[in-house]
Amino acid sequence: MPRVGVDLVLISRAEELARPECGPVLSRMLNPAEISACTRQGRLDPSAVAGFLAVKEAVFKLFHQRDRPVPWQSMRVDGGAGRWPVVHLDGAAAALAGAAGLSPEISVSLAHDGAYAVAVAASIAQ
Repeated sequence: MPRVGVDLVLISRAEELARPECGPVLSRMLNPAEISACTRQGRLDPSAVAGFLAVKEAVFKLFHQRDRPVPWQSMRVDGGAGRWPVVHLDGAAAALAGAAGLSPEISVSLAHDGAYAVAVAASIAQ
């Protein structure tokens, strides 16, 4: 049976998370390579950050878990400007995917429009 997860992130919310006064919040959600992929001309691009966060939230929704924190650091999004995002799971995220009976193959689509980034993730429950 196919599973689909979707998430919508306000770009202004990502902009808030990238502010220095927010401290290390963003570094708990994105790993250094992801932060680098979201950096344009030496500054974080809020649109890219919103996209990466939307991808991770959409993937998490595939797991059908409630009352659990999003395993931010065990989901890795490879992608950047003009590249199709690819998701890799390890640790807690891989365990949740396995418990949900999901295929390790996760397809992701990401779009930006106006003030939003939206991501859709899909996998097959085995």
